[in-house]
Amino acid sequence: MAFARHYFEDVPGLGNVAVSRHAQERAAQDHISEATFADVLHHAESVPDGAGVVTRERNGVRLVILEHPEPFAGAKLVKTCFRVRAQAKARR
Repeated sequence: MAFARHYFEDVPGLGNVAVSRHAQERAAQDHISEATFADVLHHAESVPDGAGVVTRERNGVRLVILEHPEPFAGAKLVKTCFRVRAQAKARR
């Protein structure tokens, strides 16, 4: 099921952001609601993840965002999103 919104304007730290069909399909597969997606997009901090790629993660949901997708249409692009599992932590 596709999101009702596939374009977000004035996202803090990113500007305009489009959401790929692939990201929308992954959100549906992982049962990520549009409200949860928007919360991560608007409230998580961007973390560089390679050349031209940033991630945003919050409450177990990660978004992978291309800063200059091809062809560039003036907006960043959420390439994919998925749920992440907590990693084991070493204890002493």
